[in-house]
Amino acid sequence: MNRIKQALKSKTVQFSIGLAVLSILQGYIGFLPVHPAGQAIVGCIIASCIAVLRFITTMPVSQK
Repeated sequence: MNRIKQALKSKTVQFSIGLAVLSILQGYIGFLPVHPAGQAIVGCIIASCIAVLRFITTMPVSQK
């Protein structure tokens, strides 16, 4: 349980959880009506966010 609490302090893990929730909403509900070109843009934005989060990471999750 302690490892889970530590992991939840990570911005990257928080972003991943949010992305998973949005993916579920999109898959089951069609929450966002996005065309293929829009999906490509969203994919690039997600990839950019992950890269930025990686660069601002300063310590392992185990030390948070």
